[in-house]
Amino acid sequence: MFKKHFLKISAGVCVSIFLIWLTLRQIDIKKSLKLITGVNYFVLIPGILIYIFSYILRSVRYYYILLPLKKTKVLDNFPYTMIGSFVNNIIPLRLGELVRAKITGERLRVSRSGALAAIVVERLFDVLMFGSFFFLIVMIMSFPEFIKRPFYILTVVFFICLVTLYIMLTHKNKALKVLSKMPISLTVKSLITDFLNRFTGGLAVLKKPSILIKIFIFSEILWIMEALFVIIIAYACGIRISILGGIFTVIVIGVGGIIPTTPGYFGAFELMGVFALSTLSVDKDLAFVCIAICHFLQLIVIFALGGFCVIKTKLTFSDLFKFAKDETD
Repeated sequence: MFKKHFLKISAGVCVSIFLIWLTLRQIDIKKSLKLITGVNYFVLIPGILIYIFSYILRSVRYYYILLPLKKTKVLDNFPYTMIGSFVNNIIPLRLGELVRAKITGERLRVSRSGALAAIVVERLFDVLMFGSFFFLIVMIMSFPEFIKRPFYILTVVFFICLVTLYIMLTHKNKALKVLSKMPISLTVKSLITDFLNRFTGGLAVLKKPSILIKIFIFSEILWIMEALFVIIIAYACGIRISILGGIFTVIVIGVGGIIPTTPGYFGAFELMGVFALSTLSVDKDLAFVCIAICHFLQLIVIFALGGFCVIKTKLTFSDLFKFAKDETD
């Protein structure tokens, strides 16, 4: 896998190094190191607990998204949710979601394509939260146009994706009829038909308003918890930001996750986080300390819980690399 994607991996490393350089050139390193000594480390503990709780919320939300495919126990998919994030932070190319879909499919006995479709729906709800929260923030707080523009574009992309998925779901039979008339082999037709049937099964939640409302509520709570995590870490560093400021910071860091970097989102996390806090009038050196601690604590939680879940589910690390390699073949 690594040899096959050597250029992409190398590009990600170069991007991360460049983004880290862009961040550090704004920072007085000596001052930041001094500021670290003033952090109230006891305040970090509730922040860590809230971040762990956010992953429990993610697994509950995924339970509802999977409900039209199969009814499982509410927290059955928690280990696989953690493992997906864990893989994203150790393997390049962000293959964690594909590995998560594969493991979820195998262990919960649901279609892997359906599980992948459910993850797509999950990500769409994240984008929906980003857009809706940002429009709320813009109504209350003032931002330059160059900050607003990317979120307007993101909102348009969200609705295009949502409409595309809904069309796939409601016009599947028409698509299959068109496919049956195409001059391709029966084997290929069979593979595409099977994939469409399984994938659209994972999208069935889009036809369930009562479940969609629950997913929407859990998505809102989830991202408020993510914002509280940032607010608490900021408070430990001597920074006071509002809940809207915390949500804004989480959104900006989340958008930065689109940038192709190394596993762990190094560089993009720091650059976008410092940018968000400095936009909220926080000193850049102090903002860097806060964001660096946020990133470090997130990685500690993901590695600790993710590694535990790998062991608990009787997987091996070689299994994860094997799954990731299978998805890139």
